[in-house]
Amino acid sequence: MYPAITKDNFMQFGKFKLLLGGLALGLALIGCSPTPETVGEMARTSIQDVLRVDRRFQGTGVEVVRVQLVADGDKQYKGIASIRHNGVVHEIPVNVQVDGLSIQWSTAPDAFSFIPQTRPPL
Repeated sequence: MYPAITKDNFMQFGKFKLLLGGLALGLALIGCSPTPETVGEMARTSIQDVLRVDRRFQGTGVEVVRVQLVADGDKQYKGIASIRHNGVVHEIPVNVQVDGLSIQWSTAPDAFSFIPQTRPPL
């Protein structure tokens, strides 16, 4: 015979299903890494913010058009940042590392040499 279904049995089964579903969702999210497109947009915003507040480039009208990336290992991306200055788009190599919600990017030291500096660096 089948056991009788009581409110307590039903609630325990419901809690079990909820726990199992939450565990499956958690494991799926741990295994997920952001797409290169998502990381590229994050990097574009970050680079634009840096160029906007860096006193060397303030008022130059420089704009980060896009950052195109490909995965280069776990949490590592490489690609090209397209930067517009005075109507000309310059493409510079960029490396990006993502750790959770934190993003770090780097370029060659002279990557922005096409932009005339408005002030010397601090």
